[in-house]
Amino acid sequence: MATDRVLVTGATGFVGRHVVGVLQARGYAVRALVHQSRELPPGVESVARDLARPSDLRDVVAGCAGIVHAAALLDPITDPEAAERVNRLATLELAQAAAATGARALVFVSTQAAIGYHPGAGLLGPDSPCAPTTVYGKSKLAAERALAAASLGALRSVILRPPTVYGPGERRNFLALTRAVDSGVFAVPGRGDNRMSTCWVGNLADACAWALETKPVRGVVHVADEPVLSFRQLVETLAWALGRSLSPLPFPLPVAQALGLVAEAAFGLAGKDPPLSRARLRTLTADSALDTSETRRLGFSPRVRFSDGVSRTVAWYRDEGLLRPR
Repeated sequence: MATDRVLVTGATGFVGRHVVGVLQARGYAVRALVHQSRELPPGVESVARDLARPSDLRDVVAGCAGIVHAAALLDPITDPEAAERVNRLATLELAQAAAATGARALVFVSTQAAIGYHPGAGLLGPDSPCAPTTVYGKSKLAAERALAAASLGALRSVILRPPTVYGPGERRNFLALTRAVDSGVFAVPGRGDNRMSTCWVGNLADACAWALETKPVRGVVHVADEPVLSFRQLVETLAWALGRSLSPLPFPLPVAQALGLVAEAAFGLAGKDPPLSRARLRTLTADSALDTSETRRLGFSPRVRFSDGVSRTVAWYRDEGLLRPR
């Protein structure tokens, strides 16, 4: 498909910027669907459209052989109707427009949040039961199901589910974890032997291009870093990249849960998000790694391991002044 035109939604966002870079490096002409006017790399065609408003998108996708749909309304979401509009309905409208204009492939960037977290379930495969717990996860699962049920003719649709995505440009969950570890007082709750998947943003961008180009790939596909690490291994690697030491004090899970309850009450009164909560603890202690064996069988392997990716991410955080001085 190189030399073809590819539409990228969310092209100015964290994931979208990396997708644009990978596609341009592979020789694609890139058209970016953007909500607001922002700086784009040279050579990228820009089309303004607000996905929060119902729209016929055929003019946006016309002439495009492929689409990477990375735009989304992210947590924290206070308006479920807005999530329904942006994350589900706009995804379906985009797919229908792509099918109507003769595009060959649509890659939808979904999320592990669409599955939810299942303590003790082991590796989560593409066919694992879905039980999302957040508005974001529920809306992304609704979008996945809408794509699966839609009549899209010859359009090949691929749903990529990454876990927590990190890398240069990330300023949300992974930055929060990095700051906690960088504080020097972070303690791993419980035993820390639960497995947890992560995904370097460059690996996800590579996977988007691979999914566009690989005809046997369709339906739900999991993409994550390899090998799978336990949460303790993940945090120890992050501490190593930061040049910090983890707190040697044990942090039994019942104690952590009690502190989470207290933090929820205290911060809730102030209308703020608590640094520790029972929901966050469930995420950090769930054995919820993604099974990527089918992705490997189809020919994709991530090129960057966690130890390398986290070092690059920490360096970017430091360059941006997002971490305290060493």
